[in-house]
Order: sequence, then C-alpha cells, then structure tokens
Amino acid sequence: MKNYYTAKEARQRLGIEEGKFFYLVKTKRIKRITPPGKNQGVYPKTEVDRLAREMLTFLTYDESQGIQFMKAKTQEDIQEEYNLASMMFGHAVHDIATRKAWLSKNPDIDFIIRDHGNLVAFINVLPVEHETIMQFMRGEIRGWEIPATYVLPYTPNSQVECILMGMATTPEAEPTRRSHYGRRLINGLFYFLEELAEQNIIITKFYGTSSTPTGIAIMRNAGFNETGKIGKRVTFELDTMTSDTWTAREYRAILEAVKNQMPSRFKIEHKVT
Repeated sequence: MKNYYTAKEARQRLGIEEGKFFYLVKTKRIKRITPPGKNQGVYPKTEVDRLAREMLTFLTYDESQGIQFMKAKTQEDIQEEYNLASMMFGHAVHDIATRKAWLSKNPDIDFIIRDHGNLVAFINVLPVEHETIMQFMRGEIRGWEIPATYVLPYTPNSQVECILMGMATTPEAEPTRRSHYGRRLINGLFYFLEELAEQNIIITKFYGTSSTPTGIAIMRNAGFNETGKIGKRVTFELDTMTSDTWTAREYRAILEAVKNQMPSRFKIEHKVT
C-alpha cells in the first residue's frame, strides 16, 4: 500500500514515541484506516507528511490563536505589506505599483501572516524567466526593475525557478511570537508548494539575496547555498532537486507523496531523491 504508512513507519517519519503517536491517532490528528480483512491500521502518507512538516518547523497550527496565513490580494494587504517592508528595508523595496503589476500577472506570489487582523509578516516568491533571474543574481537589475511581463504564471505540467523577493516579520512583536510568524510563513509556503505539486508544477530552484543579518540567517537556516556577493548583498541559491538540506528534502517528500497519490498528473520526468 504505497500511499500509506504502517504505524512503525509513521512513528519513524514523525520521530515520536509510540505513546505520543497513538495519542495523536486517538485525538484524530492522524487518520487511521483499517483495510478490509486486516487487523492492523495504516495511515495516509500525505497526512503524516504534513504533520511531520509542522513538527519540523515547531508549529502547532491553531487559528484560534489568531494567526492566519493567506495570500495578499486586497488593496489593504498590499498597502500594509509595503508599510512593513519600508519599515524593515527602507527605500530598497518594491513599490505598490510594482506589487500590483506582478500580482496582475500571477496572483499566487505574495503571502502574508495576520495576527488578530494585523499584518505581521510576509514573503514574496516570484517565478521569472531564467535569464532575468541571472541578471538579478549578477546585480545587473534590482528586484523592482523586473517588469510584470517577465513574471511567469503557474502553468500545470511545468517546471519553474523562483526568486525569494522579500521576507520579513514585524520587529514590534516579542521574539517568541515573531519566531512563530516566521515558522508559520514557512509552513504555509509548504502547503502552497503542495497545491502546485498537485498540478504538476515543480519549482526546481529558489534564488535570493540579502544584506541584513536577519535575512542572511534565514537563508542559511533554510539551507540555501551562498553563491557570492553583490556589494553588501549576499547571494543564495537552493536546488530543490539535489540539495540535502531539510527544506529540499521536505519538498521532494511532497512531490513524491503527490506523485504516488495522482500519478496521471505527473507528465514531466523529474528526479526525486
């Protein structure tokens, strides 16, 4: 049963003891399925893998705490995100007109965290043509100089490369809460990548740059490789198909799980290791 884990396999995937595992089953955090004619239950890989990602980022998802992950769509979303970016990065940010133009080409590039209604974090993931990415990584153009015409839509049965154009959490929150915002962003992004995988849209590489200590630390902790410098900015790259970092491994686990669930939707040959 390739789409299911045994209890032992599920515990190993989650890295937890037997007692805690069966508590999660009893409280229905993990679904147990007993096949006809069998006594032993099995557990859907997609659900166990999702929980493993949540645990990996130390996240217990609970909207009752007032923290929500969502796409930036409204004028209010864009304005508040711009305000936070300006506060964090000064004038070196994409203006509102640029953000709107990008979203008009691809509405799935901008994600935010709201805490009891207040925008407290964001991340921008921009799929762009390879040569434009290389110009950005060589410092020949800045992010806000990328026209909307160069932004790619997410097309089923395709492979794309993306720039992490920006990520920030509000400095006004206390450190523990702020860390939770960052983890929620990462976990929410994984869920979005799973949605793309279900359409056989595969992101083969992520690129990014940062000049701030916090941004550089985030890139390093996420497993990005440092590829050089442009002035004060450090350049980073993550090959999701070959990297042994936890982020790349988790992404490949998503691809493998979706491939096993819906093999007919995977038209493009790609290596998942």
